[in-house]
Amino acid sequence: MGSSQVEQRSAKRAWYVAGISGLLVAGVIGWVTWKHYDLGTLDRPGPGFFPLLVAALMVIASVIALIEARGATYDVVPTNWRRFGIGAAVMLGGAGLLPVFGFLPVSLVGTTVSASLIEGKFQWKILVTMTGVTFGIWLIFERLLGIGLP
Repeated sequence: MGSSQVEQRSAKRAWYVAGISGLLVAGVIGWVTWKHYDLGTLDRPGPGFFPLLVAALMVIASVIALIEARGATYDVVPTNWRRFGIGAAVMLGGAGLLPVFGFLPVSLVGTTVSASLIEGKFQWKILVTMTGVTFGIWLIFERLLGIGLP
């Protein structure tokens, strides 16, 4: 048995968690976007166009993860449920708070908390990086493309 088969088999629970949580997050993002933001047109996209596109891509990735989980037969990797729960709450909370507070504050807090969870601890470089990424996205969409973000 090659090492790639062992890696695939050891990820059964992770594939299921990724697939199901991805579908849930994509559903919430898609619903909030559909209800609260103008989609615009293909030649002049509105503020809801790209979030809805990302939600659709998340659905595709989640379905692929669920298909991969079916092929996995052994699970030895423990899941850190606390970390997963906080991460899911940050994403779902951000989707719900986006119409209330807007893109910049929700993205700054959400990306910094999510990145800190992935890293396992808070570091200043995470805050600086996520601030740069958030303002970069804002600059590209708001100023360069003229697409209003929520």
